[in-house]
Amino acid sequence: MLCIRNFPIIAHIDHGKSTLADRLMELTCTVEKNAHEAQLLDRNPISRERGITIKLAPVRMIYPNSKDGKTYILNLIDTPGHVDFSYEVDRTLACVEGVVLLVDATQGIQAQTIANSYKAIEKNLIIIPVVNKIDMPSADSKKVKQELADFLEIKPEEVLAISAKTGQNVEQVLTRIIADIPGPAVEERYALPLQGLIFDSYFDSHTGVVSFVRIVSGTAKARASYHLAIGKTKFETLEVGLFTPDLTPTDTLGTGEIGYIVSNLKDIHTVKVGDTIVEDAITPALSGYKVVKPMVFASLFPTQSSAYEQLKKALEKIYLSDSSLSFVPIHSQALGGGFRVGFLGLLHADVVRERLEREYGLDLVLTPPQVEYQIQSGHYHEPIVKISIITPVQYLGTVMRLCEEYRGSCITMDNKNQVYLSYEMPLSEMISDFFDQLKSVTSGYASFDWELVRYEPVAADKLNILLNHEEVEEFSEIVVPDRAQEKARSITRKLRRIIPRQQFDVRIQAEYKGRIIASERIAPFRKDVLIKSSKVVGAGDYSRKRKLLEKQKEGKKKMKMIGSVEIPKEAFIQLFKRS
Repeated sequence: MLCIRNFPIIAHIDHGKSTLADRLMELTCTVEKNAHEAQLLDRNPISRERGITIKLAPVRMIYPNSKDGKTYILNLIDTPGHVDFSYEVDRTLACVEGVVLLVDATQGIQAQTIANSYKAIEKNLIIIPVVNKIDMPSADSKKVKQELADFLEIKPEEVLAISAKTGQNVEQVLTRIIADIPGPAVEERYALPLQGLIFDSYFDSHTGVVSFVRIVSGTAKARASYHLAIGKTKFETLEVGLFTPDLTPTDTLGTGEIGYIVSNLKDIHTVKVGDTIVEDAITPALSGYKVVKPMVFASLFPTQSSAYEQLKKALEKIYLSDSSLSFVPIHSQALGGGFRVGFLGLLHADVVRERLEREYGLDLVLTPPQVEYQIQSGHYHEPIVKISIITPVQYLGTVMRLCEEYRGSCITMDNKNQVYLSYEMPLSEMISDFFDQLKSVTSGYASFDWELVRYEPVAADKLNILLNHEEVEEFSEIVVPDRAQEKARSITRKLRRIIPRQQFDVRIQAEYKGRIIASERIAPFRKDVLIKSSKVVGAGDYSRKRKLLEKQKEGKKKMKMIGSVEIPKEAFIQLFKRS
């Protein structure tokens, strides 16, 4: 039987996951040293530029172990570190028997480190703790090793200390993976019916949907008929194979192996992460599946109305490769045709926006992200999240006051080397500027993680923004009474600054629960564009007058109408831009 070890590297953002993956691939001769680009498994250019993994990536490594004479198959999965993609991490952990937990020696344990560790502990996975970046001048390896040991309740000497950048002690990680992480139960499950857990997928325009799978039992073959246990869909396999790290076809994928299956399905949204590939419709799905829903919503509009179809086609292409994205067409009186888009979180929204602008050459207006409220029996229910914060003790009081300002309620507090805080908070508060404020008040030392826990009733209502008594849907949003006045004043004052003066009086009002709670006014003016020509070239110069009138007409094409009020699109961009 095969000697298999399945494991991911889990860590906070920028703690060195992808760099460690590079060194492991070099040690196992999967890739040649100095003959590949850094962070090889991060193939997304945006991911590379930002220094964060935003898409998981598996690789199969072959390692002949000279100590016991056996050859090992090491299936490594490089996982995203950001909370927006936590479900991918959760499904990845369901595919493995152990994890490498990586912590930066210059930063110590972070919120995402704890969140991912708890997920691994809940699944009874073996954890190999590793402190990285010990070569850095600011590294405090001894302190961070003690932090990890205290957190995992182990001895400090059980924590490895490495530099993934230089390769120092990385071979010790390989040794521990082989020694500590158990192999999958191949013999027990080999003869059972096929069950393959899908932990990721993407769409290939030439072949169809490519699913990343862990074969839990049975064998998957090419040119065979299978079913999706949850999706209730039958399909044909065109190819099965391994990640080397490129896709490499093989005849079969057996129990315990991690690989890919190319199907004849053409819709990635049919093949959902967490579904199970089975031989027949009666074989049950593996446990743990949940529907991943968008958490924040924003509207996208092209700055030029003629680019609407281009935006639509671009979203459709991204939709084919991103199963978590959702969008529906909308129309705005002010901005024209656009789309209401659902994202997993703020990073996901920013990455999609950047892809649209960079890959498809679009110039876009993105409205401020908002959460989706549920309406039950005529009442709003808002999403509540559990947030986890780790902060140095000197910032404890400031952080607690900040959480209370954002309608947070304290759940737990643990004070060891650093303070670990757990709060519940409305998602609408968290996605405003909470994280920016947290970083500000802690001088960048605090880390942060969150997860949705429930929906609960809230006395919220719609804050309507009116221009000369016409509602502007793009500016309106659901807010709670405590935030209504603050929001109303902020929006009306900003609109007064950025809307140009008109030839009539412009009233900007905020209406909440049937009352006007904030109001601003833009005084009118009249301007005769022909005055300049009269003074310069004389009142009788018709050609000069005509040119000025034509110039004014062209300028008006760039204006958008809300009722009788003309607003330049630049005003929307300025209003929606975060300060």
